[in-house]
Amino acid sequence: MAKKRLNEKDTDQLLAHYRAERRRLSFQLDLVRSAILDLKKGQANGARAASAAATGGEPTKRGPGRPRKIPAVTKSKRGPGRPPKRERKERELNPWDNMVLDTIRNRKRLLPKEDLLKQATVWAKTNQPKVKGAEVEAFLTRTLQKLSGRKKLLGTHHSGLRRGYHYGLKEWFFNSSGKLRRQHFDKLVLDEK
Repeated sequence: MAKKRLNEKDTDQLLAHYRAERRRLSFQLDLVRSAILDLKKGQANGARAASAAATGGEPTKRGPGRPRKIPAVTKSKRGPGRPPKRERKERELNPWDNMVLDTIRNRKRLLPKEDLLKQATVWAKTNQPKVKGAEVEAFLTRTLQKLSGRKKLLGTHHSGLRRGYHYGLKEWFFNSSGKLRRQHFDKLVLDEK
């Protein structure tokens, strides 16, 4: 049988493989040597601990669980998890809010948006003359949504006999269900048109 000769490229690859193997084995040898040294140190510490126990002093024990990390200086003070919700201070009512609340208080009845829009248009002519028709309705819509939603100063009642809500003061409604109290049904006036 004829012997095959390796070409130069195969020889270089084989040499590189053997050198890498030698580096890996020398690394493992260093690991084994350091482990042996650690065990010898631990054995010496164990002998010291045994002698300290015989003399009555107790060696310091590590508690259960993972050791604590040393807190980094750059780390933020806040812990893990979702950041807390930003708290906003309570704002005063704006003139539009006051106009709606005053209109409902003065008339002492539940008012639909169209009645409030008539009052808002009259009020805007004197107090905010730059605001015109479509803007008045937009301001009123935002005000009603704010007062009946976030602020909880107005309650809403849907009669089912006409479109939209009737808006009234919050004390005219139950806190739990948001329904109109029976003693305030007389404040609900449905105009037949």
